[in-house]
Order: sequence, then structure tokens, then C-alpha cells
Amino acid sequence: MEGMQVSAPFRFIAPVLAALVTSACGDEGGKLEGSVTELIDLRYQRTEAGLAEGTLAVSFISAQGSGQDVVLKVSARVADMLPDNEYAGSLDIDLAEALEDGSQRGSVDRSVLDEPVRPFPPLVRGNLFVKSLPKATGDRVSGEFNVTFTNGTDVYSGRTIFSRFEATAP
Repeated sequence: MEGMQVSAPFRFIAPVLAALVTSACGDEGGKLEGSVTELIDLRYQRTEAGLAEGTLAVSFISAQGSGQDVVLKVSARVADMLPDNEYAGSLDIDLAEALEDGSQRGSVDRSVLDEPVRPFPPLVRGNLFVKSLPKATGDRVSGEFNVTFTNGTDVYSGRTIFSRFEATAP
């Protein structure tokens, strides 16, 4: 291949194409989107999804020394949505739905070292969709979520977070 010439436009396009192929092939790591990103860093290294005690949780995680930061965790109480303990199909969850006890079906949390714990406000709307439920360690779960927080005086009021994800059951 010695002496092969590459056209000038291809030299500029090649790095962009390489970056797109790399990001399309790699399903770990990324950055959550939405207006909350103007206030806090929402970059993560991996995503985990778990179903325990009737709650489905998708966690976006980054390493922090010998531990980890939970950059964001989207949780939903789904026990009443599952037809039986064997169900592993898809779920489309209204995170802002009010339950019988007056609480919301979904919640958003964050646990980052050296950052004050600041609860997110209630959701005015939100959705979590998963194509399948995690049943065993190593199961892959893909889906997407979006949340909009209620208006008010909180720093996150009226703001949004959203993303598609590919997660692994821990």
C-alpha cells in the first residue's frame, strides 16, 4: 500500500467516521442529556439494571477510587405491573404516575462522593421503557428514559434528563 494517496476530503472525514463507528459499537459509557447537564456532570462509565423487591432500577455509574459514584439512578415500583414472577418481557412505565399511597411510581436519585445529597423534585412527567427485565446476573437490558421535574424553587425545577441505555444486570 506504499505510495497510496488519500484524497484531502477523506482525510478530514475519516476521523469522524472512526469516532462514529467506535461510539456505535461501544455500549458502555456516555453522558446523559437534558437541561440538568448545565448544572451537574452526568457522564458515566457503565450502566446497570436490576429488579429487586418489585423495584426496577437503572443506574448510571462511574468509578471513584476504589468505589463508585451513582451519577444517576432511575427507579420504578413495578410489582403491580408484573403478571407473575417469571415475566421478563418489556415494560413501559409512567414514572410520574401517582400510586394509591400518594407517592409517585418513579424516582430519580444521585449519590456522588464529595457532593452534597440534593434530592430531585417530584416528576411532572417521566417514562422508563425497557425491552426486557433483568432476571439473572449478566442479563442485558436496553431501553430509554426521560424525566421532567416539577416547577418550583429547587435548583432542578422544570429541568429534564433523558437517555437511551444498554445495561447489564449486576
